[in-house]
Amino acid sequence: MYTSTKRLDIAYMVELSVLIAIVFLMAFTPLGYIPTPMIKISLMSIPVAVGAILLGPAAGLILGTVFGVTSLIQSFTGDGLGPLMVSLAPISNIIVRVPTRMLMGWLVGVIYRYLSNSKLSSLSIPISCLCAPVLNTILYMTTLCLLFFRIPEIQDWATAAGLPIDNVIAFVTAMVGFNAAFEACASLIVGTAITKALMVAMKRN
Repeated sequence: MYTSTKRLDIAYMVELSVLIAIVFLMAFTPLGYIPTPMIKISLMSIPVAVGAILLGPAAGLILGTVFGVTSLIQSFTGDGLGPLMVSLAPISNIIVRVPTRMLMGWLVGVIYRYLSNSKLSSLSIPISCLCAPVLNTILYMTTLCLLFFRIPEIQDWATAAGLPIDNVIAFVTAMVGFNAAFEACASLIVGTAITKALMVAMKRN
């Protein structure tokens, strides 16, 4: 006979497994990325944010790890900047793609827990969903610029792509400015709606 604690543990594992499966599904189908001329728009932070809010920072860390690993796999098999990063500095490529997403997922869970017990509790879900893509962009691009921006081959790639290379901020803005705004809006709207719906369903069950 299961105790209530065991039932909760099983429910947690089932819910986390479903979210992990969703991350994998989105990563390797058009559901997760929208192609653009420069760099793909990523919707991968949405399931990470949903899991971090519903299941806590540890789940956010796990989902962020899965997100990072799928991004790492795609850097070997995709086109554009990914394979170039792999060929130039494979260890740095791992650092750019995996730890940044792990930290993002964990931080979203921490932010939600803090906000849900504060005066901003009514806005805790939308703020947390918004933080996911914002943190993902900041952590990813900061690490990428620190480890890759000054490499001559990356400078040549940026010049060929029509990106400014004399200023890091201008480079980041030109490279991911539109994408970051789109991802933030998508996570705010879609992530908030999904999280609230799932929260109601989980309470009913």
